[in-house]
Amino acid sequence: MIKEDCIALDDPAAWRAALQGIKHAFAHTWENCYAMHLTTGYHTYLYRFEMENVRIVCPVAERPIGQYIDIVNPYGFSGFVGTGDCAEFPVYWQRFMRRQGYVCGYIGLNPVFANETYLDPAQRYQSNAVHLIDLTRSLEELYHNLAKSRRAQLRNWEQFKENIVLEKSVVTTFFLDHYLDFFHDKNASSVYHFSDATLSFLTSLENLLIIGAGNAGTVEAVSVFVYTPHGGDYLFNISLPTGRQHAAPLLWYGIHELKSRGVPLLNLGGGVREEDGIAHFKERFGGEKLPLRALKQIYQPELYEQLCRQHNVDPTEMDGYFPAYRRP
Repeated sequence: MIKEDCIALDDPAAWRAALQGIKHAFAHTWENCYAMHLTTGYHTYLYRFEMENVRIVCPVAERPIGQYIDIVNPYGFSGFVGTGDCAEFPVYWQRFMRRQGYVCGYIGLNPVFANETYLDPAQRYQSNAVHLIDLTRSLEELYHNLAKSRRAQLRNWEQFKENIVLEKSVVTTFFLDHYLDFFHDKNASSVYHFSDATLSFLTSLENLLIIGAGNAGTVEAVSVFVYTPHGGDYLFNISLPTGRQHAAPLLWYGIHELKSRGVPLLNLGGGVREEDGIAHFKERFGGEKLPLRALKQIYQPELYEQLCRQHNVDPTEMDGYFPAYRRP
């Protein structure tokens, strides 16, 4: 028997129950999806599919475009996760989304927890790459895996630790005060334009780790991590111009701390583009490089083509920005 339903944001208990027994990232959690809703205002839910002994879930956010709607995942590395293989799932998923009347969907895939049987290979595209640290390794192994230049940078680790600031109220205040200006100065994508409500809610969570660093008792930089029992994510690093040198020690401290909390892996993410400076910074921590992929799905081809024509874009172009009619 097949069962499909949508768990709303106003039922966090049901959301959490649906994730029980499934390896998942922070992006799958009610906490993350609620936080993102505080910025976007999008109607957001957890899609749940059950068949025999298999349960599959995926966070979904609805984006209006005129009288129509398309779907995406809320911010973060989420996508489909489940309890076991299900080769039939792609057919049921797309049938359900067509019944909802959605035009199309951009479904990001978690690079660690995605199950290949849930995916239609013809709709799968690689957009970037991420770097994954195996925190089940010993600290000695993790240090050995660092690039030579990174080991040299962290040679005076005990001295670096003296600059670490752990008082949550202090580092949270710095983060909230400087977040928007930092990303504005970087000309960052609008995807990082989170509301004060989103940032305040995130920093209140128990499964968020925020670490600061500075000199003479003054915070100059912070790094933010989020995690579940199954894995962590390196969420943000922001700094004053005088604090950029703290980025690597802060990340190394975060690796130590998450490992001590029993988190088995840490997804560092990637760069804005593959092989850019941010990507190389993360690569020097010696993790495994994994492809970052997404599904680009068109549920209503005629409507999709109509919207593309209205925005003077080619509806057959699938390698670039998707959906094409939302291209910045």
